[in-house]
Amino acid sequence: LALGDSLAFGYSAKLYKENESAGDPATAFEAGYVQDYAKKLHGAKTFQTQDLGCPGETSASLLGNGPVADALAASSFKSATEAPCAYQEAWNAYHTDGAGGPLHVNYAGKSQLEEAIELIAVDAATSKPVTMITLNIGANDQLHAIAACEAEVKHEYETEGKSKYGASPEEAGHNCIVSHVPGLIESIIKNTEAAAYAIRSGAFNGVPYSGKIIFQAGYDPYGVLYRVGEGPLGGKELLAGSLGLAALINTHEEEAYAKPAVEGGFSPCIANPYPKFNTKNREEPGHLQKWTNMLTGDIHPTPEGYKVLANLMVKDCGNE
Repeated sequence: LALGDSLAFGYSAKLYKENESAGDPATAFEAGYVQDYAKKLHGAKTFQTQDLGCPGETSASLLGNGPVADALAASSFKSATEAPCAYQEAWNAYHTDGAGGPLHVNYAGKSQLEEAIELIAVDAATSKPVTMITLNIGANDQLHAIAACEAEVKHEYETEGKSKYGASPEEAGHNCIVSHVPGLIESIIKNTEAAAYAIRSGAFNGVPYSGKIIFQAGYDPYGVLYRVGEGPLGGKELLAGSLGLAALINTHEEEAYAKPAVEGGFSPCIANPYPKFNTKNREEPGHLQKWTNMLTGDIHPTPEGYKVLANLMVKDCGNE
């Protein structure tokens, strides 16, 4: 059972553009890390993969805004609530080019978490229990925080000619992001732990899940990007401070999620692509543009990048 955002879905802007007018473009996105990892599982022929990944999903929209999210929000998790999977809902509402698309599994009207706990119960009742869950989430929370700061600083300069965050637009943008980092990290962790509690405890479906969970940490697509020859992308961090932000979030997540379930954690195995995508990129330039589509402005992995993510999951967490 695969949960997450566009990486779990297997998204890339190029694939979307090529297939947005097709009747069921979800079938074009079958080369993500979920499918690559499933092929590496021992006894893969006996496995059924259920990919619930939603492009654009945040840690809050993963929970949704239904009864489950309301109950979690009222609990000690203090998790956020947000309308579920805008990608799917936009497609269902408008069914026009550029307005999202269908998912690998249709769960219209429900959040991804609600669909997950329902599937866990249904599969258990039909003697096809879920034996492994993969999850990646939080990247869109970061992107939303960055976009919010860019908009705020832009508004300040347009209306006041200055910003409270710094002496220049660049400094102000960086400092705005830094000022929001603690709240951003807390929100991602609280929401993710709330989702894990709903899955682990069986509080909402009567079927506690005690199996393996693999959590995929994040890489920084705005890290140091290299391009042959001179130019603005000749070896530059595309967003100042982004490498430190991604590393900090990964570190806090690893510490928080390592707590035993009885203490509010969910003890997943963590597969971390940051060292390979980002840290080693400085020693062996070329990884980021080889494994992501950042040269065309798309943060998502290339087909080879998705394979690297799956290989790291095997390396860090095994394949059974």
